Amino acid sequence: MKRLAVVRIRGTVGVRGKIADTLKMLNLEKVSTCVVIDDRDSYTGMLQKAKDYITFGEIDAETLKKLILKWGRLPGGERITEAYVTELTGLSIDDFVASVLNFEHELSELGIKSVFRLHPPRGGYEDIRKGYGQGGSLGNRGTDMVAFIEKMM
Repeated sequence: MKRLAVVRIRGTVGVRGKIADTLKMLNLEKVSTCVVIDDRDSYTGMLQKAKDYITFGEIDAETLKKLILKWGRLPGGERITEAYVTELTGLSIDDFVASVLNFEHELSELGIKSVFRLHPPRGGYEDIRKGYGQGGSLGNRGTDMVAFIEKMM
């Protein structure tokens, strides 16, 4: 199993009900929001259903660390610090991120919000109506997801 980052690309106008429900279950209710999930079958089916509104791919340790420190928020809007992670888990931020990617710990243990609110990508999206394989922004990016998230940080 592996961890996937999922980012919502398209807005809410004209979304069919079942797809809107799927996006809501994934906590992707706004454009440029990101969630980190695993690739179990139930999530894979949801990603397939919503593929025309999202992009997704594998996330690495360095990018996940940057996401947590730069965009991770506690309820109330407070930022996450390395000292907070160490105090709460007893692990350094690097060790905690590695354990999250190895499914030993979960991001929810930090008490952070489940959604990362990112900027739109620098340089803009590619075509938001085409799949990634056709030169657009939508669908499965695989390992190229890291570069896309970097453009959004």
